[in-house]
Amino acid sequence: MDVKLMHRQGHSLRHIARLTGLSRVTVRRILSSPTPKGYGPRPPRPNKLDPFVPQLEGLVGERPKATASWLHRQLTGAGFGGCYETVKLWLRVRRRAERARARACVRFETAAGVESQFDWKGPVRGLIADAPEVAVHFFRFVLAWSRARWTLVVLDLKLPATLAALNWAFAKAGGVTQRLVLDNPKTCVTRPKPHLELHGQFLAFCRHYGCEPDPAWPYHPERKGKTERSLRDLEEEGVLGTTYANLAALQAAVSAVDALRLERVHTTTGEPPAARLEHERAALQALPEIPFDPRAPEIRRVLSDCTVSLNGARYSVPYVHVGRRVVVKADPLGAGIEIFADAECVARHDRAPHGTWVVVEEHVAALRRPRFDRLRQRAQPSRPASAPPEPRSVVPWPLAPVEQRDIAAYAEAVGGVR
Repeated sequence: MDVKLMHRQGHSLRHIARLTGLSRVTVRRILSSPTPKGYGPRPPRPNKLDPFVPQLEGLVGERPKATASWLHRQLTGAGFGGCYETVKLWLRVRRRAERARARACVRFETAAGVESQFDWKGPVRGLIADAPEVAVHFFRFVLAWSRARWTLVVLDLKLPATLAALNWAFAKAGGVTQRLVLDNPKTCVTRPKPHLELHGQFLAFCRHYGCEPDPAWPYHPERKGKTERSLRDLEEEGVLGTTYANLAALQAAVSAVDALRLERVHTTTGEPPAARLEHERAALQALPEIPFDPRAPEIRRVLSDCTVSLNGARYSVPYVHVGRRVVVKADPLGAGIEIFADAECVARHDRAPHGTWVVVEEHVAALRRPRFDRLRQRAQPSRPASAPPEPRSVVPWPLAPVEQRDIAAYAEAVGGVR
């Protein structure tokens, strides 16, 4: 621009070259070009390593962790005349590209009702004031299209608790998505991809609701990125830095955070999740009439004291089932326990702490009634009461001759009067 400006001002080529320090040939070329010259990348220069690159690729493919010194020795034996630094630079550039490819991902969006994701956070201790040693876990369920999410506080990560939490989440969402994306917890995935094997009960759960389980590949958290980092808001909102009176108070605080996020504009979609949720609910699959039973059946034998044992506590059953095997089902999210004999529910109890007994009087009342009857009989007279005696009457002695003596004869017989 300076050369063209000085030329318009009337300076000669020689004077412009003297002022700018350029040659007259360069000044003439600039004035004849309508646009500035573009400078592109230089063409690659020939390298001694070029004929050996296919061999290097094969060696690195066989030994991904091969060192540059080992590769240089292999190429030297094959006739390579270059130095070690040339091989080292080539290997550094190749591995940098491999690391970039491993980290790179392509963002994608799914249609409404197609995908949902869930994940866990925990264990976290010290949140319950009455029991600071109790560890709680946070279950997070997210609808991929609308970004609507719900969080549930649970006490364990076992499979019954996971299935019960999914039941709760499906009820909150009002339907089921076509695909369910998860991590690789041992409770659900017995063997990860590429040789995928799912737990039988988790697979039965997915079949019951008609959704496809899609565990992420190991060490690929971006596959479930909508839940992978979403649990950070529990720390940002101060939920994890507060102590709560009980589990219900903690759940109320977590639900309040979820309600706040539903109304906040999402940075990716540009809309509040609550507004998109109504549209996505119309695309969800309908829930079945009967929800899946997540309770794990446990076989127990009824003891002679009419009780069964579960987690260190004893629960009574009707005495007629003594000696039989029954099925005990405990609600993983609630406090209820049901005991089944065949297909009949014979007892219901509230969960009791370790080392306690829960006995319903109706289950053993029939055993105690005969004893009460015996005690009642002992308290009554042993013989039935007889009829009152008839009034006595004077009965004349039979007429018989009786010798009459004087009283002195009796005194003499006993040795005189006493």
